[in-house]
Amino acid sequence: MSARRALVGPLVALVTLVSACTSTPSPASLPDAKEVLTRSADAMAGVKSTHFAIKVDGELPQLGVQGADGDLNAAGDAKGKAKTNQFGQLLEVDFVLAKGDLYIKGPTGGFQKLPAVLKGQVYDPTAILNPDRGVSKVLRSVRDPKTESSEGGTTVVSGTVPKDVAASLVPGIATDVASRFTMDKDSLRLKTARFELTGGSVEVTLSELDKAVEVTPPA
Repeated sequence: MSARRALVGPLVALVTLVSACTSTPSPASLPDAKEVLTRSADAMAGVKSTHFAIKVDGELPQLGVQGADGDLNAAGDAKGKAKTNQFGQLLEVDFVLAKGDLYIKGPTGGFQKLPAVLKGQVYDPTAILNPDRGVSKVLRSVRDPKTESSEGGTTVVSGTVPKDVAASLVPGIATDVASRFTMDKDSLRLKTARFELTGGSVEVTLSELDKAVEVTPPA
C-alpha cells in the first residue's frame, strides 16, 4: 500500500470527527423554548433585587428612556442614573425612588422630591421585577419562541413580544418587537433581554441578583 493511500483513511476520519464536533445542534437536541421561558419567568418572579442597565443603540427618539443604570428591589425602591426624553430634550438625572416617593437631581442643584404620579415621566425601573409588568410578564408573553442555543453556561431563546408588554419594560415601544433572551443555563435566571426596533435596539442587562439593595430618601 502506498504512503498516500495509507494517509487517506486517517485524514477522512479526522475531517469527519471535526465536522461532527463543530456542527450546529439539531433542534431536537435543544431544550423546548416555551418550557425554558416559563421556567425562566417563574425563576425571575422570585428575585428580590437586581442591578440593571439599559442600553440604547441607534436613533430611537420615541423611547421614554435612552439609558439607565442602577439598583432596585422587589419592594419598589430603586436608585441610579437615567437618560430620558423630556419634551424633545435629553435629560440626564440621578434618581432615588424610596417608599413611593421620587427624588431626582439634574446636572445642577440637589435632589428634588416629585409627586409619585410623575415617576413614570422620568423612568420607573420598579417595573423590571414586578411579576405583572416586568421581565416575568415579558417572558411569559413571547410568541413563536425558538431556542437558538444552550451551551457555554447560557441558554438563548428568541421570539416576538407584544408591544404593550414590551412597553411596560421599555416605555415608548409601539410595535410588536423581535426579541432575544439570554438566561443562565442552570438557574434560567435572565441575564439579558434584547429588543430589535426600526432604527436601533435596546438591551436590558440584569446582574447581581438577590444582592441586598437598600434605598433611603436623600437627605
